[in-house]
Amino acid sequence: MSPHIDLIYFLSSLVMVVLPLTVFSWLTYLVLKAYRRDQSAARKNSR
Repeated sequence: MSPHIDLIYFLSSLVMVVLPLTVFSWLTYLVLKAYRRDQSAARKNSR
């Protein structure tokens, strides 16, 4: 194979790994932020 095709395969494999990790990390961050905000509001209301 040519080095250009190898580079394209390498970069596409990086995208296939990094993109889902980034998306799921961002979604986890948003869920945890909403959970903490909800827990904080529940504590303030119970006082």
